[in-house]
Amino acid sequence: MTNSPVNILIVDDIVHNITALEALLARPDVAVLVADCGTAALDLLLKHEVALAILDVNMPGMNGFELAALMRGSPRTSQVPIIFLSATAQDASRTFRGYEAGAVDFLYKPFDPRILQSKVDVFVQLEQQKRELAAQLVTTRQMLEANEMLMAVLSHDLRTPLGAVLASAEYLMRTAADEQAATVAARVKNSSLRMARMVDQLLNLARLQGGRLPLQPRSIELATLCRSVIDEFASQESGKQIVFTCTGNTAGA
Repeated sequence: MTNSPVNILIVDDIVHNITALEALLARPDVAVLVADCGTAALDLLLKHEVALAILDVNMPGMNGFELAALMRGSPRTSQVPIIFLSATAQDASRTFRGYEAGAVDFLYKPFDPRILQSKVDVFVQLEQQKRELAAQLVTTRQMLEANEMLMAVLSHDLRTPLGAVLASAEYLMRTAADEQAATVAARVKNSSLRMARMVDQLLNLARLQGGRLPLQPRSIELATLCRSVIDEFASQESGKQIVFTCTGNTAGA
């Protein structure tokens, strides 16, 4: 849910450190999960999706670096951002090891609380935006599926009268008393066939937009297409002459 709190994991073996971080980071849109060791943290990570993990480096048993390595080795937690906290004196090699373990930042205690708050804010906002995008994607897919269903119903309803028109045109072509009547019947047939193709294309377009139909580009002879369109207009504009001029290669690439 997009309005549910964003989970932040804090892992530290010292209780008052956890209490201080909870007080610093807790707010209505954030749920703080706490663990006092790496094993407890892994258990929480199996049960909850977290937007950020704040790990103390100096823990007995499994230290922060080892916990980070296990997180990076699991598909479920490999992309969770990690911020390391350390109470030792600043050490460039230690900091580098933290970044090698996949940390997005490494803070040494004591640190300015506002710095940590601002960093957490960034990841909370990123998680909220990710949720909103996921919700929009679900809505878009549902709309595309509904559109495809509508197109399927419409195409079915349109094919029935089109079939009747096509059958009538073919009958008139066979029984026409003169050439003019046969020509008109042929135009009706061609228009009906074109309309049927348009119905199929509308359904295919809905499927294409829904990702259910692969796009397969193909070449088309442009002059032939233009002539078929002109023939239809000619049947509607009796007494008027339509001139079609074609130059160059229209065969398509």
